[in-house]
Amino acid sequence: MKPWILPASLAGCLLAGCTMEPAYQRPAMPVPNDYPSHGAATETAAQAPAPDWHAFFKDPALQRLIDIALENNRDLRMAAANMAEARASYGVARASLFPPIDLQGYAGRQRLPGMTQQPANGLLGPIQNPRDNATTFNTYQVQAGMTNYELDFFGRQRATAHESGKLAEASAADYQAARIALIGEVANAYLTLNADRALLQLAQQTLDAQQQHANVMQKAYRDGGVSEFDMRRSQTQVNTAQVDVEDMRTRIAKDINGLAVLIGQPLPPSYAMPSLWQAPLLTDVPAGLPSSLLDRRPDILAAEDRLRAANADIGRARAAFFPNIALTAALGVLSSGLSNLFSAGSAAWNAGASATMPLLDWGRNKNELSASKARYSGATAAYEGTVQQAFREVADALAVRDHIVPELKAQQALVDQSQHVYAISQVRFQEGLDDYIATQDAQRSLYAAQQKLVSLQLDQAVNQVNLYKALGGGWDPAQATTASLGRAAAPSATAPATR
Repeated sequence: MKPWILPASLAGCLLAGCTMEPAYQRPAMPVPNDYPSHGAATETAAQAPAPDWHAFFKDPALQRLIDIALENNRDLRMAAANMAEARASYGVARASLFPPIDLQGYAGRQRLPGMTQQPANGLLGPIQNPRDNATTFNTYQVQAGMTNYELDFFGRQRATAHESGKLAEASAADYQAARIALIGEVANAYLTLNADRALLQLAQQTLDAQQQHANVMQKAYRDGGVSEFDMRRSQTQVNTAQVDVEDMRTRIAKDINGLAVLIGQPLPPSYAMPSLWQAPLLTDVPAGLPSSLLDRRPDILAAEDRLRAANADIGRARAAFFPNIALTAALGVLSSGLSNLFSAGSAAWNAGASATMPLLDWGRNKNELSASKARYSGATAAYEGTVQQAFREVADALAVRDHIVPELKAQQALVDQSQHVYAISQVRFQEGLDDYIATQDAQRSLYAAQQKLVSLQLDQAVNQVNLYKALGGGWDPAQATTASLGRAAAPSATAPATR
């Protein structure tokens, strides 16, 4: 290497201000460009739902619960507090880029032996006694200045501020992820509660029917028309139905308690279950979506922000190998008498620079750089893992959506046929063509088919909610290509970061 290269490089850094951060390159998404097709995919809708959750969740009762939850949920408040703390930390880191100016005042009385001096209490210089004899005197001073302000020639402070800014953006994305998750949790809890209420209604209807049949069997037993075995067996069906009713009531009570925790308060008194909870309450997401929509998921944005923060941390670790140049300066007035502190001739000033260079740190800076690079590798793996998990969540939701519709149609057909069979079995029993066992079997089959239908309807609705969450809160074609723009700048220390 030519001897002038290093001094020239150092001079260029001093004049222009270097940065030791590696050039950031976003890792390629380790997923296919499109989601897998599962056969019965629906055609892409002409108008896709907007990211605003009001456009996706159409039920007015559900909208009210979500509004209450967004206002009162404690976990979301914690996420908001963490975001505010991260933004404040970024403000602190950014402030280190500018020189801190302090205003100081001092008044004191001292005795010094002859021909001695001692360091000043401020920055304006030492206190001296040039006489041969000891002297007692007063000192008054007022000064404004800065102490050891680092001239960031090698970008250490900028890298630290950049890292803090990206962590603040990650915290803002974490808040958005928590918000979307809360909306989904409230929707799923609401749907589950309504489904359990529908199941309770079925259980109660079954109990009423079983009780009527049991009454008929008891009367027939007293008249000698049926055996005690048949009479007892009919009563067991009543007991079974009673167990189902109480079980559903317990589940509903738990659903209400869980929903109350999510919204942060008891359910509103005016809350009521929709008469047909399984009616379309959610806007479907169209098929044929590109995997690039994952760019707008808050958890992926947060993972990339943390990756960028780790990249900036490498710059901070690299800058530790170079000199630390600091500036100290002060301007003020100094006097031995308070009355003439601000008189002509009392002005004083001081300016100086210092530099420190690592000479022998026993491998500390080297190991710190290695640790920083390892953290970057870990953040890269975390980012790629987040992308893969997000892709799987969307693909799973699309797979369920594609196959649950024909399953629902088949289950509805089974319910219809079971209702016909049960109706025929009742007629045949009343006419004496069949015994009660055939009617019981038909009734149990109908009840099981109805329960399965409600369960599938709930699965379909919950899957729509899961797809909404997996796509980062819906999908808007106008934002599909702009979701990841504007990511380079650090957030303001006071204004909310937008996504």
